[in-house]
Amino acid sequence: MLNKYYWWQYTLIVLFIIIGVIYSLPNIYRDIPIVKINILNKNFSQKKIIINIKKKLSSNKIHYKKIFFKNNNISIIFNNIENQLRAYEILKKDSSKKYIVIVKLISSIPRWLSFLRAKPIRLGLDLRGGIYFLLRVNDNYIFQKLREQNIEDLKLILKNKNISFKLKRSNNFNYKIFFKNNNIRDKTKKYLNNQNNNFINYNIIKNGLLVSMKKQWFLDLKKSIIENNINVLRKRVNQIGISDSIVQKKGTNNIVIELPGIQNILEAKEILGSTATLEFHLVDNNMNNLQNKNFSYYLWNNNVPIFLDKKIIIDGSNIIHSNISRNEYNQPQVNIFLDKKGGDILSKFSEKHIGDNIATVLVNYINSNKKDIKGHFIQYKKEEIINIATIQSKLNDSFKITGLKNIKEANKLSILLRSGSLSAPIQIIEEQNIGPSVGKENIRQGIKACIIGISICIIFMIFYYHVFGIIAIIALFINLIFTISFLSLLPGATLTMSGIAGIVLALAIAIDANVLINERIKEELNNKISIQKAIDYGYKGAFSSICDANITTLITSCVLYSLGSREIQGFAITTFIGILTSMFTSVIITRAIVNIIYGGKKIKKLPI
Repeated sequence: MLNKYYWWQYTLIVLFIIIGVIYSLPNIYRDIPIVKINILNKNFSQKKIIINIKKKLSSNKIHYKKIFFKNNNISIIFNNIENQLRAYEILKKDSSKKYIVIVKLISSIPRWLSFLRAKPIRLGLDLRGGIYFLLRVNDNYIFQKLREQNIEDLKLILKNKNISFKLKRSNNFNYKIFFKNNNIRDKTKKYLNNQNNNFINYNIIKNGLLVSMKKQWFLDLKKSIIENNINVLRKRVNQIGISDSIVQKKGTNNIVIELPGIQNILEAKEILGSTATLEFHLVDNNMNNLQNKNFSYYLWNNNVPIFLDKKIIIDGSNIIHSNISRNEYNQPQVNIFLDKKGGDILSKFSEKHIGDNIATVLVNYINSNKKDIKGHFIQYKKEEIINIATIQSKLNDSFKITGLKNIKEANKLSILLRSGSLSAPIQIIEEQNIGPSVGKENIRQGIKACIIGISICIIFMIFYYHVFGIIAIIALFINLIFTISFLSLLPGATLTMSGIAGIVLALAIAIDANVLINERIKEELNNKISIQKAIDYGYKGAFSSICDANITTLITSCVLYSLGSREIQGFAITTFIGILTSMFTSVIITRAIVNIIYGGKKIKKLPI
């Protein structure tokens, strides 16, 4: 029979709609702004701290919804982000003395939705507010370090072979070695090629060799440096409890970080922009080391001169975990846990050097006032001795670092160590702080655009196509639900203003499909065929046109996504999803509704 679906087809359609509604539901629940306070010293009375917090909030006229104590943490719930951030700024002033203050957004989604893995759409910075960083990876440092290491190795090899030479460094990580004659050069090249240096090229030049890194090895290392830095930065973001963040590569040497919902740009810069890592060196205060190139001279603790062996015992790459605590004198300390390799090295070293001193050096890269030819600040290496301890006995894979100024510094160091060491120094070259009010206004404008667009469509469709117009509008709302649920389910999808524009466009295309169907039905009715056949021919005849138009739009969306920036990608992905769902809602769902109302019935006039 014409215009009839089987019962299982209706069941599937209803099931799809129910699933779409369920997975779009989380978007109606707002995140709850919360300030979490972790009490550091158990000797402090939690009741006194809560009373003190309440006094500070009331004196500054900051309204909160609820305050409670659980698992040695105090949580304060607020009605809005503005009050949350104001409270954070006030409470963090005492954080180094008594507690650590953390800003969070807690989901208010019901448990049954969480059980079904239903999540809201991730909002971009332009809709939620937050912080944007563009970081430049200074991989030149790594290549220079590798070149110098290779030069030292080569010097040792040639010295052992009693080969005299002169060395000249180049600006592009290459260097030249010159010999007395070409015969020595050729023999040296042959010998060096047999040393299994898989990443070094030795090219013949006049009276010498040009030593360079192999291009593919160079590119692979460059890629590896960027990827490792991205992984470390992601860990740092996770350590400070920021959800829905974006950390990804941009171009060849840049990394983009987006932190939605975060407003304190200084604290984010301290954690994410830091290149800090630890190095452990042997201390030797013999003044004869002043002329020894294997030792570095430092001033420590009221300008006391000390000498550190340049050889690194272990560094941040050997640290697998760290946390903070207080010692018997109530001073902050960082507890360090090493991997097996680091533990073995430290164990063997400490066994041989009982009674000697070992220094903990915090290494960082700081921007200088000078800029390079590209306009980027030149970084210099800053080393700070934070602790010198005497090796009393054989050490294992865990130890403690003391000598830190306060608990805030200890917590920062612990976060950096837990997240791992950067492969190469990074530099913040661009930063933006987008306030939550801007995000709210953008959401308001986006919703307004959707409402206006849909309202115009509703008026036109109902006025022009009557009942069939109403059916098209029902399908339009179902299409919107499907689009939202797909965006919620899609891993890594982020909704931005450009994404909202894509949704509006997809809704317009969905309506256009129904216009094609309705016009085709009207044409068939004008040909004086039966109403049932007109409906059937109308849907079948319009389907090919709808498919052709939508396939070209889908291809365009794919091209935009693959070649465009993040903003264009946001537009492309919402358009792509909206087009796919519109082909289902505009054709199958409207046909199902039409079949229920008119299918198999004797109708004298079709309201279209």
